[in-house]
Formats: sequence, structure tokens, C-alpha cells
Amino acid sequence: MALKKEETSDDFAKVEDNNDARRVYAAISFVVVLIVIGLPLWWETTDVYRVPLPYSRIAALDSLDVTLAMNISITTLDAARGDKLIEDLKDILKTSKLFQFTFRALPLEKKHFALAHSPEGLESGSFHPRKSGELFLLEVPGLTRFTPNHVMVGLKRTVYFSSEATAVKLSEVLELLLLREKSLRQMVAAMTTPTETDQDRSGRRRMPAAEEYDIMMTVVNPEPEKLQIDWDLPEAVQDYLEPFLYELSPLAGYTVKSQWLYFVTLNVQPKLVIDTSGFGHQHYALAEDLLPQIITPLEKKLASRVSRNPCLNFVVYIPPCEAAPLHIYTRQGVRVKGGVDAFLSPRWGGIVIHNPSHMVCHNSSVPEPKEYSPDTVAIMGVFLAQLRLLMGIPELEGISRVGQLPLSTVSLRQWEFDSLLRMRTLEQLTSAKLTLQSLSQLLGKISNIVINDAVGNSIYQVVDCVERAAHLLKIGQLDEAFNESKKAFLSAEAAFTDPSLLALLYFPDDQKYAVYIPLFLPVMIPVVMSLKNICAWFSGRMCSKHKLKKE
Repeated sequence: MALKKEETSDDFAKVEDNNDARRVYAAISFVVVLIVIGLPLWWETTDVYRVPLPYSRIAALDSLDVTLAMNISITTLDAARGDKLIEDLKDILKTSKLFQFTFRALPLEKKHFALAHSPEGLESGSFHPRKSGELFLLEVPGLTRFTPNHVMVGLKRTVYFSSEATAVKLSEVLELLLLREKSLRQMVAAMTTPTETDQDRSGRRRMPAAEEYDIMMTVVNPEPEKLQIDWDLPEAVQDYLEPFLYELSPLAGYTVKSQWLYFVTLNVQPKLVIDTSGFGHQHYALAEDLLPQIITPLEKKLASRVSRNPCLNFVVYIPPCEAAPLHIYTRQGVRVKGGVDAFLSPRWGGIVIHNPSHMVCHNSSVPEPKEYSPDTVAIMGVFLAQLRLLMGIPELEGISRVGQLPLSTVSLRQWEFDSLLRMRTLEQLTSAKLTLQSLSQLLGKISNIVINDAVGNSIYQVVDCVERAAHLLKIGQLDEAFNESKKAFLSAEAAFTDPSLLALLYFPDDQKYAVYIPLFLPVMIPVVMSLKNICAWFSGRMCSKHKLKKE
């Protein structure tokens, strides 16, 4: 009987031991499922997807050296004079922080001047540089016979100078008109530190870089029931504006729109002025101080905000006969020079006041509405001049004894286009770098912003394009550098404005934990507490095995 009782207690102990083992193994399975498998799976599925970014390369862009290589060829009749001019120009321009000049002397035979009886005749020669960014300085014997100027800037990439021109005068033309280094540096500094640096007058009125611009042509007729305008506006745009925009098309795209506004006034009260010359003529004077008050109410009617592209507004205002002629007067009480009543608003556009003729308004034999045909050449000429200023085309300012050959067609001078290329390249490079650095700081500080593959690829493309553009500028490849800077600019804008960056900003990490902890905590507490029993069970098993070995 004792043996049977002993066997029964041993069986009971084995059953209890097996039950404990099953409970422990069940607890271990819960631990494995929840902690080993569940937690990593939860962490992986709730983790924000972020493509690794080249933060070090982005930071290095701030110290990227951007230097513009400039090849200048000089031709003189006397080789010694040419060498002296090159040495003097090198000495004057050695302080440049933006350009790296390379001068070389080229021979030119006198037969090239045989058929040229004026500077305009030299434009048909085959010696002009064809590569963007290069310049050719050509000495023309007897240049003062055709012009009082010592230097004439051609339509292509050539500057003609007389035998009396000095290196100082040529350097002024290079610095103030053709290269405009000071303006370029001010533009970059104003973009980098906008609160500390201001741009020059040209930079303040120039439109910022964009992929495409809208050009809105508007004709304002306040009293159509009295004055009917007979003007083919689409034909005027096609004849004058489209050829000019075609030459600007490598820089950006342009979309021209037109509209007619009726029963719209200027919302200002001009002053009646009586002519004291004895003829009894009278006109209305619009003070220069009132011009800003015209744009604000007029802009509400222009419908220029139907597109996300920057818009240039060109407005033709035709006063009614009762308020004509209307002329603009300066703050000094003097009528504006040139006989053209127009003004320019920086980064907005321009307005032309085109008065109907005296014959139309005072012809009592013609019933109302009277018909009037505006002067297309005068109006479009003003708009083209304003467009040149708004796009940043440099103008000849204050250099004595320096002139430029007049344009015979609606076109750009080649050196003007090169100047635009340099300006847009630096502007787009600087904008891309600043946008990329701002985005890098934002993504580094906010860890729950999604960085998908598209955004990551755009950021890598920006870095690559900026580095390639800087290299191309350094070796004098201006066209290719502009293309790379444009890619960098557009990619940076696309990455910065990508909608996916805002996907999880409304759900930060603290809210994520606040949502999931109440779900997991009640389940995890028993599992965590069972770890103590698991450890105790395994330690008991180890102790019992150790005792058996000793026995």
C-alpha cells in the first residue's frame, strides 16, 4: 500500500509539473507574439516612410563657389596697343568677385572694314562670337566720323571702340552695362539676406524667376456708348509682342491673354489746366502722386488671378472725350517727357493713357458713338519698352561717350540675352539652394513628415543640378548652366510644395502614442508580469537538474 501511495504522489507531481510547463509555454507564446513579433510589427507599420537625404551635400551648397567664366577677345590695328589694353583691363577687373576673365588678342585684317561705312555695316561680319557669354572688343578706325561716341555697343556680342577709347572707358562698359556684376551680387545678397540687403532699381522692378508668365493685355473704355474703339488687339499682339516673346522663350513660357473693360474709371479726379499760350486749349493733368491710386481699384477688374503663374498687366486707358486729353505731370508740376503718357509699376506691369484725337472728339457732324482707331505702333512700342524693363533687360545708363546701335526690329540684342541668362541662372541657383536648405531644416526638425520617393528624387536632382550648373559656369558654358539651374529651380519648388509632406503633420508622435497605449497597455501588463513567473519556473528547473546531477 505504501508503494501505491508513493506512485500516486509521483504521478500527481508529474501532472502538476506538466500543467506548469503548459502555462509557462503559453505565457512564452504570448510574449513572443506580443513583444517579439507584435511590437516590431506595430513599430514598422506605424513608422513614417522617409527617404534618406544628402544632408551633408545640402549643407555644403552654402559654401559652393559660383564663378562665371568670361572670355573676351580684343582686336586692334596695333598689336602693342591690344596687349596694353589687355594688361590694363586685367588690372582694373582683377577685383571682380564673380567673374573670372580670360582675355586674348585676335588679328583682324583691314579688308574686313572695306565694305563697312558705318558701325551698322560691321554687324554683317563673320567675326562676331556665336557662343553665349563671350564678348568681342573691336577697334574701328575713324569711328568718330560716324558718331560722337568713343564706344558703340553692337546688336550682337561685339563692342566697337575708337582709337581714342581707353581701358577705363571699356571697363565701364563691361561693368555697368554688359556684365552688371554689382547688380548680380546685390540680387544674390538680397535673396540670401532680404532684411539686410536691397536690390538696385533694376532688381526691384524685375519679375522674379518663374517657369511661365501670364501677360494680360487690357483695353479700358469708360464710355463705350459715346466712343467706340476700332482696334484689332490680337493682330497687334501677333505683330509686335509675339516675336519678342519668342526670343525670350528659352528663359520661360509665356501665355498672352486679352480683355476689354467697359464702364471702368480711374477713380481719381484730374485737374483742369488751361493752356496759356493764347490758343485757348485745355487739358487735364494727372499728378504723379495719384498713379498708385489707379492700380489698386483697377486690379480688381483685371481678372489676372485666374492662374497660378505670375501675371504682367499691360493696360490701355482711353479717356472719354469729356476728360481728354489727359496727361501725366511730375511732382514738380511738369508734364512727363517724351510725349507719352504712361507709367510702370514694378513687378506688376504698365499703363498707357492713349487720348483720342482732337478731330474725333470735336467733330460734331459725326453722331455718337464716335469711332476711334488707336495708334498701334505708339501703344505697343511703350508696352515693349516696359516689358524689357520688367524682364530685367539692362539699359544704357549714364556712361559718357558710349552709345548702342538702335534696334531695327522687335528683337533682343545678343548681349542682352546673355545678360538675362546670367541673371536668371544666378537667381535660379540661389533660389534652389535657399529652398533646399529650408526644406532640409524643416525635415530634420519634424520627424513625422513623410519623405516619399518622388520628393527624395527631386531633392537629389536639385543637389546634382546645382553642382553641375556651378561647374558649367566656371568653364564658360552659360547655356548649359542655365538649363541645369532651371531644372534645379523647378525641382526645388516641386519638392517644397509636394502635398505628401503634409500627410502626417496633423498626427504627431505624442498623439500616436496616446491612441495606441490605451489599446496595448491592458494586454501588455499581464504579459509583462508573466515574465517573472517564466523566469522563476526556468530557474526552478535549472536548480532541480543541478541537484539530480549531484545525487
